[in-house]
Amino acid sequence: MMMTTRRAFLGRLAATGLAGAAAASPFAVWAQARPVRVVVPFAPGGGADLIARLLSPHLQQIIGQPFYVENRAGAAGRIGTGVVAQADPDGQTLLTTTESSLVIAPHMGVPMSYDPLKDFAPISLLTRNTVILVVHPSVPVNSLQDYIALARAKPGQLFYASSGVGGPNHLAGEIFKQMTGLDIVHVPYPGTGAAIPAVISNQVGAMWGFMAGLIPHIRGGSLKVLAVGGKDRSPALPDVPTVAEAGVPGYEAASWIGLLAPAATPQPIVDKLWSAADTAMQDAAVKDLLLRDGSEIVVSKPDEFRRVIESDYAKYGKLADLLRTVK
Repeated sequence: MMMTTRRAFLGRLAATGLAGAAAASPFAVWAQARPVRVVVPFAPGGGADLIARLLSPHLQQIIGQPFYVENRAGAAGRIGTGVVAQADPDGQTLLTTTESSLVIAPHMGVPMSYDPLKDFAPISLLTRNTVILVVHPSVPVNSLQDYIALARAKPGQLFYASSGVGGPNHLAGEIFKQMTGLDIVHVPYPGTGAAIPAVISNQVGAMWGFMAGLIPHIRGGSLKVLAVGGKDRSPALPDVPTVAEAGVPGYEAASWIGLLAPAATPQPIVDKLWSAADTAMQDAAVKDLLLRDGSEIVVSKPDEFRRVIESDYAKYGKLADLLRTVK
């Protein structure tokens, strides 16, 4: 059977009177529905995946509907994001993603199956995340200055991994290269969760990635951190210098993770999801885990999250020339 289109779904709602019911009760549509699918458009193990899996049991308990996470990796998040854009706006399919597929990809000159400003209903910004540089312990460096010196001595011979072409971690590496004049080869993976094993196994010597996904491996000794990309040092890694203070003045790299639904999702459902997400993010265990792993908790209302998306869309639009050259 052909998948129901959004227009047909809305028409069916109107015909059966469920549209009015949804306005009166956020769960009118959910009551007879299947479990809620939370799509993460990256491989398991990255920052967005970790947060989606952390929140899903709490959302399930608060809302009373089953929640499960589905990873649809590829094309720096565009494949999974496109799946959610085309899903019925019934509260049954949600998206947990970074800005990669929403505000960066549109300026890269790549094919897009969705309009990031029109095809989604923002629910909440969840966290902001510092991007950090880590290397395999065998790489003979102990500081960012050592790494820069090694890269200068071996142009084109060092490699760094990222969560995919055009993602925030890729941009962190490319802007670092641009500001330092270094020749370091980019190796893209379908998400941070796929890049991490490559560095741990020393297939690639370094990577730029979200602190939240990397800290367990740093603490376990399988990765060595050289610098954090934020304006200030992270409370989670207080002894690690920023890239700026370690020798690249003006450098900054950070990212965010947010929760969205398909456009035209009934506002009562969006509001209920925001309320549930807000409650879940304030849970003591959730807060402790996120803060310990270096995430900044930022729960914003739907309109506030929309303004963040629009602002960052404009910001990355000014970097369009750079984005179209990254590989």
